[in-house]
Amino acid sequence: MQKTSQNNSLAASQYLRLLFLFAGAFFSTQVIHAQNCAVNAGGNQTVCGSSTTLTGSTGGTLGAGSPVWSFISGPSAPVIASPNSLTTNVSGMIADGAYLFQLSQPCGTGTATSQVTITAHSRPASFTAGPDKTNMCATAGGVTLNGVIPPGYTGSWSAIQIFPLEFQNATVTGTSFFSSTTTGNPVFSVPANHNTDPAYYAVLTIVSADGICTYKDTTVVRFCPNPALQVANSSICAPSSGLPYFDLPAASPAFSTVTPGSAGAAANGTTITLNVSSQPAGGNITFQSLNGRRVTVTGATTPGNYTFTITVSNCCGSVTSAPMTFTVNGAAPNYVNFQPAGHAAPEQLTVYASSYSGGEVHCGIANTATPELFYFDVDAANPGITTTVTNSGILPPGASTPVITLSGAGTQHRIASVNPGASGWKVGTYRFNVTSGTSPCTVNQVYYIHIAAGNNPAPLAIADTTLCYSGSGTTSGNIKLPAVYQGAINPSYLQDFLGYYNFQVISKPAGASTPQFPTPDQRRITQSSITISNLDKAGDYVIRATTVNGNGVGAFLEQEYACSGISSTQQDTFVIHLEEVISASAGGDQLLSCGTTTTTLVGNSFGSGSGLWSIGAVPAGTTPALSAAANPVTDITAMSAAGNYYFAWTITNPSGNCKTSDTVLVTIDCPLSIKLLEFTADKQQDQVRLQWTTASEQNSKGFDLERSGNGTAWQYVGFINTLAADGNSDKPLKYTYTDDKPLDGSNYYRLKQLDRTGTYTYSPVRIVNRNGSSTLEVYPNPAKNKITITGLSGNERIYIYDATGKRVMQLINKNETVAIDITHLSSGIYHIQCITETGSPRATKHFIVSK
Repeated sequence: MQKTSQNNSLAASQYLRLLFLFAGAFFSTQVIHAQNCAVNAGGNQTVCGSSTTLTGSTGGTLGAGSPVWSFISGPSAPVIASPNSLTTNVSGMIADGAYLFQLSQPCGTGTATSQVTITAHSRPASFTAGPDKTNMCATAGGVTLNGVIPPGYTGSWSAIQIFPLEFQNATVTGTSFFSSTTTGNPVFSVPANHNTDPAYYAVLTIVSADGICTYKDTTVVRFCPNPALQVANSSICAPSSGLPYFDLPAASPAFSTVTPGSAGAAANGTTITLNVSSQPAGGNITFQSLNGRRVTVTGATTPGNYTFTITVSNCCGSVTSAPMTFTVNGAAPNYVNFQPAGHAAPEQLTVYASSYSGGEVHCGIANTATPELFYFDVDAANPGITTTVTNSGILPPGASTPVITLSGAGTQHRIASVNPGASGWKVGTYRFNVTSGTSPCTVNQVYYIHIAAGNNPAPLAIADTTLCYSGSGTTSGNIKLPAVYQGAINPSYLQDFLGYYNFQVISKPAGASTPQFPTPDQRRITQSSITISNLDKAGDYVIRATTVNGNGVGAFLEQEYACSGISSTQQDTFVIHLEEVISASAGGDQLLSCGTTTTTLVGNSFGSGSGLWSIGAVPAGTTPALSAAANPVTDITAMSAAGNYYFAWTITNPSGNCKTSDTVLVTIDCPLSIKLLEFTADKQQDQVRLQWTTASEQNSKGFDLERSGNGTAWQYVGFINTLAADGNSDKPLKYTYTDDKPLDGSNYYRLKQLDRTGTYTYSPVRIVNRNGSSTLEVYPNPAKNKITITGLSGNERIYIYDATGKRVMQLINKNETVAIDITHLSSGIYHIQCITETGSPRATKHFIVSK
């Protein structure tokens, strides 16, 4: 039996097997192979590699011989290390595909066999993202990548910009284009006037057809930047700290020289020089760096006009810009100090967001109206400098515009008194611009007054997560983050704040790779969740999460938590339980001798989880029993009639989140005492006539007639004695029975063929419809290339669905009989639905495709 694994219920597999029973394929003669033991080759596996371990188990009465593993079929010849051991390593599955192995065990009587399929996906030797592509001019169009997507895999391209990754540890895709993201050789391009540095990692990811195994390869695509910089006159005040800079117009191409992988770096072939025409005495302007469109220079602090051109040289050529004038108007004032003497932390904090910002946190003052004061000092070198404080940003909901009064003009020490106005203080974050100096030489800083809600439930509370793991490749998990920072309070709350989460792996399963976390820009405290990836070993990943104020950002989160009475360091440890899904195997199908009432089932081990046997479809009137439903090895008793018995083995992981199931067939085969040639049911006015013919009968007693209105619940309607003398005949015998009181609507009929020992078998089911329309019939059934439908009215729409409910065919019929080509359908169960011209449904019919 071909084993299948599924994560939900057994209903689908049981339904298919019931349909096979319903189809009545029991007339064929089988050779009896009795056995009194059982064997299980284990659950099907998919491995991302070329080797794995086969694990078998046995039960019942074993014979003298050893178990034997053998290779049945597959795309290449593997090596079975210990073919006579229940547990053995198998290697050499170097070709992609399904490998079928069989485990055989001699029994006290007969031989038991079981098969298992190992689907192997080694990293294909041909897979590559191709060689690096460099020294292509960005103005010349795109470049063709030379990736290889092996057969049997789907591929997808993505791009990561190199400069933000090197400069800020940020994952940015930038402005880039693939002509196709799913082919191996797409054209990769950037705009000629690019707005990002045109150096990228092009990542090719391939995924096996079953979606389990993933492999990645990366190639560098680095264009030479467009050297045709656009310039415009610019003026600044020389900064009090740092180097002077000016910005190029938006129409200018953007690139960077400041990290080694950047397209504009000198090591990658781009050089930039300033060609000075004139500058003030004492000036010595020199190019320092280009970051996007911001040009930083040295030697330009002396006030005056600096006139120059910029020359860029690389593989695109050498281009000199138009002349531009950079005017230095004097020195910009120094920044004010938001932590003057007597007002340092925790009263006033720095840095809130950008450099030189500051702020304060207040608890329990919501809806009060007392003005708040914040203090700052101007630089002692220029105590007379002008300062202003103005409102900016998002006001908390319901807040009045604060009224600001500034005192201390002409002195080093300044005080801003902020009156919340008629509304009083509202929960949220107020933002203020603090501007120093006189135009054009001013500097701007931002100060924040944060009114805490005071209702943080805990420092951090990240729930443990359980993920199901196939046992091969890598998986990822979406981790939900606390909601307190996610704008749930109001849009102003902690506006502009640069806090994020840090994640530290405390422990991981032995041999596991290091989990991968998003870059800081993708794990802000304002996000609702993050994805942790590269999980590749079953077990517990213990991870510590910490709220981080950002690079250089002050202790605002600590103050925020303190307002809720929490003095924690804002850490929480959570666990990702990666549970390997054990593919359930119910063992090999069994064919038992007539009269056998017991057997042993052997399921595979459930590891640290649990297992459970359940009973599926069984012959009518039988009630088999399980001796140990929760054990892999269990005895089945009370199989009191010939026929097919279905038993399911379900494995549930310890968490209860991961389940797989498989079903085994046990057939008790008895030589038929009656060989049936034909069986028909025909409507005749208010009656139904049943006719059947036997080819031969041995020890026959007669026939029970049974009827159902739905094909499920059956009722006895009559008995016909055998016509065979002493119950034995080798000549055709014809029988007739008339049902005088058929049901309205559909009538299902079957024969219960009885012999004198009490053994019985059922005939195929026949249907007669008494709702005024003809009875639909489908033949042959099973079918291979064509089916014929009779009993149509000539005005139906015909739909054919597979066992999953997916529509696979549809047609409009104009005849009472129609032949349908089904050569394109694969083996399986299908059902037909006919809808009349008025939209009324007719009976649903089932058929089997057997190739």
